[in-house]
Amino acid sequence: MSSRCYVFFDVDDTLIEWTVSWVDAFVQAAGEVGVEIVPGDSLQALNTGFSTFYEEYVREHAETGDEMAFWRAYDGRILEMLGVRAELPRAAERVIQLLRHPDSRRLYAEVPEVLRALSDRGARLGIVSGRPRAGPDLAALGVLDYFTPVIDAFAARSAKTEGRMFHMAAEVAEAAGLPAWHVGDNYEGDVVGARGAGLRAVLVDRRDAHREADCHRVRDLREVLELVGEGTR
Repeated sequence: MSSRCYVFFDVDDTLIEWTVSWVDAFVQAAGEVGVEIVPGDSLQALNTGFSTFYEEYVREHAETGDEMAFWRAYDGRILEMLGVRAELPRAAERVIQLLRHPDSRRLYAEVPEVLRALSDRGARLGIVSGRPRAGPDLAALGVLDYFTPVIDAFAARSAKTEGRMFHMAAEVAEAAGLPAWHVGDNYEGDVVGARGAGLRAVLVDRRDAHREADCHRVRDLREVLELVGEGTR
């Protein structure tokens, strides 16, 4: 079966599974410099940071492309919100160390099979990710070569919620003369953003928590193979 289309994928919680909790990483790093916080405070700070100043730091660091400078600044500000003052640089480096350990993330089990099958059927694959840089982890996990283009926050010079990266993806698909899909795990960040740029949206709902979602929904990426094939007939 031929699947002549473009399929763009989100990265985190879509292709890549985190084995280390971001919430716990901030709790641990703060605790190691003497600031005791609870997971709920860490989660609130992370949510606030992403919604209020993530894009600010993306724009500040996109020109240089220095991802580590981005994370030191961004994680440092999260830690400041949590009350870390003394040894702030040390705590920020500890967060980075915990979250960048090679064992902190892995591909979901079905990902290699799905990417290979889509590619064999004639689909073109791309990335739309809110990460500052998505390529390094995809390369480390052996799948970067499947994706052209890789559109991340530094490439778009904006956060995912701003929508620019979805329009960039749509322009790539239009230039190739192909219909385009976007597959991601977050309704607001992925489905709404994709639809705003005219992409067909697929919500990855591995825990079956969004049964009422008004979009295509899959619990396993293998379901994308059939869905995309049907959508291009």
